Amino acid sequence: MNHTHSMLQPNAFFRHSHRHAGPLLAGLIGCAVTATGCATLKMPSMPSMPWAKKDADPEKQVAGALGEDDESSVISSEYTPVDTDAGWDYFKGDNIKKRWKKVVGRGPNEPVARQLLSAGDALFREKKYAQAATKYKAAADRWPDSTIEEDALWQLAECFFFTDKYPKAEDCYDELVKKYANTRYLDRIAQRQFVMAQYWIALDQKNSYWTIVPNLVDRSRPLFDTRGRAIKTFDHVRINDPRGSLADDSIMAQANAHFVERQWIDADYFYGLLRSEYPDSDFLLQAHLLGLQAKLRAYQGPAYEGGVLDEAEILADQTFVQFPDQLDSEEQERIVKARAEIAAQQALRHWNRAEFYAKGKHYSSARIYYALIARDRPQTLLAQKAREKLEILQGREDVSDDPLPMLTRVLNPDSLKEAELDAMAEADAVIAREDTSGAGAPLR
Repeated sequence: MNHTHSMLQPNAFFRHSHRHAGPLLAGLIGCAVTATGCATLKMPSMPSMPWAKKDADPEKQVAGALGEDDESSVISSEYTPVDTDAGWDYFKGDNIKKRWKKVVGRGPNEPVARQLLSAGDALFREKKYAQAATKYKAAADRWPDSTIEEDALWQLAECFFFTDKYPKAEDCYDELVKKYANTRYLDRIAQRQFVMAQYWIALDQKNSYWTIVPNLVDRSRPLFDTRGRAIKTFDHVRINDPRGSLADDSIMAQANAHFVERQWIDADYFYGLLRSEYPDSDFLLQAHLLGLQAKLRAYQGPAYEGGVLDEAEILADQTFVQFPDQLDSEEQERIVKARAEIAAQQALRHWNRAEFYAKGKHYSSARIYYALIARDRPQTLLAQKAREKLEILQGREDVSDDPLPMLTRVLNPDSLKEAELDAMAEADAVIAREDTSGAGAPLR
């Protein structure tokens, strides 16, 4: 340590003395310093600070910070030993492993870690990736929670990558990002993971690997489920760097992979995620077009829930409004056909429900759904039939399906309340759907 910074310099000292002690004292001090044979003036020492620990031995502090490792001579602020000798933490596997390493002389040691990292770099430049990987593993182990470990993990993953051990490389890249979320290698990690995921997807599409059959030959593929591992790796690209240049690419790749496998619900989810989270993406138009097709194919028929049809109708309208100049004639024709299909399916849903109520002689409810078809879907084939049904049912009164209403009122009054609540809920839904007051957009 340079102690000159902790003492006043001679010239500064004279100026300080002259300013506060007067001319006489300044002269005496000058004589004491300049006169031949005079004793050298002794500089005042710095007073001890009130918060400084007494009897603090710097050498002991150094040894404690390094875990009493004689090989180390450098103090780094990156490594802070943790006291793990208290409570049940003493028996944790990681703590036992740390104590064992210390006993056998393999505890944290920064100079050794730096030497191992340099040796690994030399081997890496010579393209001896297997030997370099051994050095990088040891370097990360000897000085954890530091930039040395960060660099060693990156280089270790690169060694796996260049030796075509892609599953190990992906694990190492992901471990690096989990431990160092803001690592300077984040962009390059995303590029590596994206390429590996594309490779696995292409292999699976070509060979159709079985999920539960283990891979015991090809070290470039995962042990199980090559396609699933690729999807997970695409997820890592987006989650690790959500605003990176490949985040929207990874979502689009996931959506397309599900689309090709006819997994319409999953494909629809990822297309929707891209539209909502990345509105400036270059894939936005494709996410609208393919998302519309995914929604139509996810619909399972009039006997199932129809919310996806409403979403598809909205998406088709949005596509026309948002991309008026980017849609070619073929894409416009495809959207027009999709809207016609949506209208036909919506009309069929209303028709089935109207027929159900008509068979039960609930004519009021049946007339509502026939009228919806005739008014909202006039271009469909069912519109004319719906108008004919309305004429037939005109003026008919509902017939109760309760043969003994007075007895039901006495013995089971709750059933009447439930029926009334169901009718009110159904009526409210229809009214809200047809609301055009301007207070809010009509529900679809």
